[in-house]
Amino acid sequence: MTMQQTRRATQTSGVALTLAMLASCVAPPKPVVAPPPVPRPVPALPAAPPQQDWRDIALTPGTWTWRGGTGETSIAQYGMAGQAAQFAVRCDLPSRMVIFSHGGTAGATEGSMTFTTSFGTVGLPARYVGGQPPAIAASAGARDPRLDQIAFSRGRFLVDVAGQSRLVLPAWPEVARVIEDCRG
Repeated sequence: MTMQQTRRATQTSGVALTLAMLASCVAPPKPVVAPPPVPRPVPALPAAPPQQDWRDIALTPGTWTWRGGTGETSIAQYGMAGQAAQFAVRCDLPSRMVIFSHGGTAGATEGSMTFTTSFGTVGLPARYVGGQPPAIAASAGARDPRLDQIAFSRGRFLVDVAGQSRLVLPAWPEVARVIEDCRG
């Protein structure tokens, strides 16, 4: 081989080598990724019914009555005339306890009686006391400040006992009278 042929062969190999090196610097093409499937539209759930504010619930039919006297047991009862009281607030004067009675029978012997007032919620331990008519009772000391929340609730208060009908009672003076008589 002549010198010129050797030079030409070297140049050709150099060009080929350069092209090979350039080809190795090029990134391989990225694989084409299929777009994610479009999710099916989920049918909207029906809107939940609006919660009714407890202050807008109709009052339980009935009226408050009070009886008692100086130095005697004071009691306020709520219900329809001629029927057993649905609810009662009584002062046990010797023990200075205010006793709340919700008419009905309980599945369990113990639970709670919850009062919802314009001041907040008051919960008292309750128990089935039987009687004629049967009732569930809760009590608190006459000086318990939670009693004022019940007595002075704006316009009404709720009484809830598990397994019994909810009572929506007007906050009339009879309830406050029993509490004050018990504080005597």
